[in-house]
Amino acid sequence: MAKQQDLPNIDCLEETRKLLRENFLADSRPWVIAYSGGKDSTLVLQLVYEMLLTLTPEQQKPVHIISSDTRVEAPNIEEYLQNSLIQLEQHAQTSRLDLAVHLVKPEIEESFWSLIIGKGYPPPNRWFRWCTTKLKIKPVRKVIDDITSGYGSVILLIGTRKAERSNRSRQIESRQYNSRGLNQHSEIPNALVLQPIMHWSTDDVWEYLFTHNPAPWNFDHDRMLALYRQANSGECPVITDLDTPSCGGSRFGCWTCTVVKEDKSMKGFIETGDEWNMAGA
Repeated sequence: MAKQQDLPNIDCLEETRKLLRENFLADSRPWVIAYSGGKDSTLVLQLVYEMLLTLTPEQQKPVHIISSDTRVEAPNIEEYLQNSLIQLEQHAQTSRLDLAVHLVKPEIEESFWSLIIGKGYPPPNRWFRWCTTKLKIKPVRKVIDDITSGYGSVILLIGTRKAERSNRSRQIESRQYNSRGLNQHSEIPNALVLQPIMHWSTDDVWEYLFTHNPAPWNFDHDRMLALYRQANSGECPVITDLDTPSCGGSRFGCWTCTVVKEDKSMKGFIETGDEWNMAGA
């Protein structure tokens, strides 16, 4: 554990921890954490997990981790995410946390190749980005809808930050927040959204992950850091609405992506000598 003076922006860190704890204990709504395996969602998950480990059994409530596998992810990204989720689930069980892991995938009939070859869909493009809805939004929404049907509503945690890009900052500022810092999800009627690292800088995110490595579920961040260096990119987030941009270009995305002219992350993996076994893929 790093000393406090070694950490960036202590006030921001403590405010985030306070925000998480107060919201968690404020009501009985289950929490749903969108986890892509990238730096921002990893930070959100780690801060929540660290908080859960400090709570008494009476203070615990259901927490769901949702990750998305489009079935056409880069093999090294898919392997990394699956290993992280397995270790997370095992550690949560050992720690007796009320935590469930969901790795969602599109149904076979709505998979990329079924729609392209079987139903004759055109390749996704900027004007008809059907892949986002079919491969990402629908599988994630199904899990969230199942959870809300049992509990009435949920709080969805995402790793959105103002510092990511100017249009993302404008979207954040345009939303209506209640006294707890929550806003209504634009497309899921029974979901409130919490963005706990909204004010963190990119440097703050990396500094925390560097100084708190491995994660509390004993998963080493080094592989994630290596993937970023190889791809020179950011993660493809777990998408729950169409306001989120596509994952092509400089992001970890589907290897089949036709929305962009060049998959820079895949090019970076190849140029740095990353290898994987496609047997059984």
